[in-house]
Amino acid sequence: MKTTYLFGLLISVSCTETTFHTKLDHVPGTDTAEETPQDTPTVTDSGGPTEPIPDTAETPDTGGPPDTETPPDTDAPDTFSLGWHILDESVPIATDTNPAHFVDHHGDTDLYWYEPSGVHGLIDSADSVSDFLHMREYVIERVPDPTMGIGLLHFYADSALDTFALATFTYVLCDFWVDETDDPGLYILTTGPVDDGIQVMLNGETMGHLKLDDPGGSWELGSHIKQGERNTLIVLLVDDSARNKFIQDMGFYRDGIMVTGT
Repeated sequence: MKTTYLFGLLISVSCTETTFHTKLDHVPGTDTAEETPQDTPTVTDSGGPTEPIPDTAETPDTGGPPDTETPPDTDAPDTFSLGWHILDESVPIATDTNPAHFVDHHGDTDLYWYEPSGVHGLIDSADSVSDFLHMREYVIERVPDPTMGIGLLHFYADSALDTFALATFTYVLCDFWVDETDDPGLYILTTGPVDDGIQVMLNGETMGHLKLDDPGGSWELGSHIKQGERNTLIVLLVDDSARNKFIQDMGFYRDGIMVTGT
């Protein structure tokens, strides 16, 4: 019997609130020379005449550049999550339909060819970067907001699968930002035991695998981190047999300190 835990990694999400304002049109009446328009405010100077305040005031030309609205920086760090989007695909997929990817043990790497995003877990990919972006969109479309914050992640769910004939897949995704002045070599991912296997991917590169009964794993991320850009880490958990599926004690670290969100 397999015991299963899930790891939660934190994600900061910005929400944009849009407010709509309406304004009723003013329907003017028949004004006379003696009437002051009601929607024109007045200022009275003691002892002097009453003069209307114009609706618009001209801004003196100081010779400087015209005011322009700065477009948002779509690559700003706060546009990215620092947490986990977890997509647990619970519909079993047959894993005995392709003789070139025959599954004969728990966590078999051939299992990832059957993952449901359509890019076959990047196996035999002719363009792993584009395929990885497709996998990312597959997850984000279904889980647009972070599921939990970054920290020590434990994921666990029950399972009822025919061994090696069926599998389910769980995607654990995180977008994160590394400054241009930061040292990518400081970042690592570690995890405890898994059931039945995981594949670790960063920016289109498969970093490695972990299988049932392995004690745990650690991956240095620096060689595939992009500085000053969005980075995406996906850990793909596969389950190929009853009764459990899990990831234990997964942590994202910078310089030996666990990365957490706010």
